[in-house]
Amino acid sequence: MLLVFTVRKSMDTMSRPKSIVILTPEYQQLSDRSYQYRVKCGYKPESSRTKQLGLEEFFYWLEQRAIAKIADVKTHDIQSFYTYISDRPNKKNQGSLSAKTTFNIMKTVSDCFSMLQEQGEIQINPVTVLKFPYPRDYAEREILTLEEINQLYDACSNVWERAILSLAYGCGLRVGEVENLKIEDIRLREKIVIVTSGKGNKRRAIPMSPGVARDLSDYYFNHRDTMTTGKDYNEKDRAFMLNNRGGRLREHTCNKYLRRMIAQTQNESLQGRDIGMHCLRHSIATHLIEQGIPLDQVRQFLGHSQLETTQGYTRISKEQIKKMIEGHDD
Repeated sequence: MLLVFTVRKSMDTMSRPKSIVILTPEYQQLSDRSYQYRVKCGYKPESSRTKQLGLEEFFYWLEQRAIAKIADVKTHDIQSFYTYISDRPNKKNQGSLSAKTTFNIMKTVSDCFSMLQEQGEIQINPVTVLKFPYPRDYAEREILTLEEINQLYDACSNVWERAILSLAYGCGLRVGEVENLKIEDIRLREKIVIVTSGKGNKRRAIPMSPGVARDLSDYYFNHRDTMTTGKDYNEKDRAFMLNNRGGRLREHTCNKYLRRMIAQTQNESLQGRDIGMHCLRHSIATHLIEQGIPLDQVRQFLGHSQLETTQGYTRISKEQIKKMIEGHDD
């Protein structure tokens, strides 16, 4: 049986100890091991340290209840900790911890037990029957329709602008990933884009559609050389996307030209909305799901670790879901 919990938000006298000191040697070692494990898996040291603090609060909480061995932790203990962490006040601000912070702490606890099970140190993972839903308290994301995406492409002034759209929409790249692309990451012959260091330092390969391959090829062979004459050009930098001064294309420039494309569409509805580069990533995720691509494949395409994150990127109507299900029944 899978138990699903919803975060409760209420104030009481509980709060995170000002200085957590773990006394149990096993927990001290496990905290360090979990940190090193995350770094080895490709997560940044800074974010890994933040997650380590949440894990240490869990160990401290266990110590206060005289649970001195990780193998003695039961499912009901983790459930009780979840209730505690959902209710305890935020140390820095008034009110409770955010739903996202609570989720991240529980995800770190879950990852620790998964590591122990993977390494054969526990036989039964007490977290497997629990589910901590990804928080849905964010504002609804802007999703462009296929017609609006086509209008943006039609509004492009040159192949450079089309390349920006094809990387952000056609490949679903984060704007930081567009910025970090090097020439060798664009494999035109194989028709793949290599993201060498995505979120969490994860590497992934993204297939190019024929249209994306054509746009990137046109930019690289017919336009990029004209940008290398700028004063900021650095051949050793190997940047694939350049700005009009020859330097590496940056996020603010991408958004500036996206706004210009939107203005050139003559679509008043499009112009009146708050649309940035990340909207293109949300849009391709939704469009792929609408076309019947399995959610897990979309997750891999976007470079997400969790399916819940991918679900947060998509917006599909009940009618669309019904059509997808009916289509799979044929």
